[in-house]
Amino acid sequence: MGGLPHFTNITSHNSKWEPVYKNLFEVEIFLPGVLSEIHGTDGKLLLLENCKSAKLPTYPTLSTTEQRYKYSTRIFVGFPDSTSVTGLDLVFNINQNDNKQMFTFRMIKDWYDLAWNNEDGSSNYKSTMTGTIIVYQHDREGVIIRRVTYHNAQITGFNVGEDLTWGGGADIQELTANFVADYWEDYYF
Repeated sequence: MGGLPHFTNITSHNSKWEPVYKNLFEVEIFLPGVLSEIHGTDGKLLLLENCKSAKLPTYPTLSTTEQRYKYSTRIFVGFPDSTSVTGLDLVFNINQNDNKQMFTFRMIKDWYDLAWNNEDGSSNYKSTMTGTIIVYQHDREGVIIRRVTYHNAQITGFNVGEDLTWGGGADIQELTANFVADYWEDYYF
């Protein structure tokens, strides 16, 4: 009977491997062209600086199909029902600048208005309202270890924490934006 594993013969301890930390990421958003003209390059930087969390859907669940012979079944793995991405949710801090503008809210609302403007009923073609979202995961030294690029990203909705309260004086207003994308590229090392 062999002995119990000891830390001296565990590969991960001897190799000094590094964990992947969930808080080491950045989200770069390339706004649709029309909005880039309005908000300029500062818009991209402000969204990057204020994105505080990201939900990264990538690989869809594969469908299955079953064959039968009398009482016996066998199952086959098929293809995904959809290769587009849904459920891409980004959470932003809402801050105001020196001009008393909630710039994060404004950029996300402007993007939403491209799809459907509730104030005047206008809408736009897909080519006008798509952007690109890139999520970078990096290590402690800043080396990018994974990059997920969502192409033809479109906003489907957003929510500005609707619960205002007298309590919780240290709570900061957040905005959650929901996106879909036609396809993605996932690069990792």
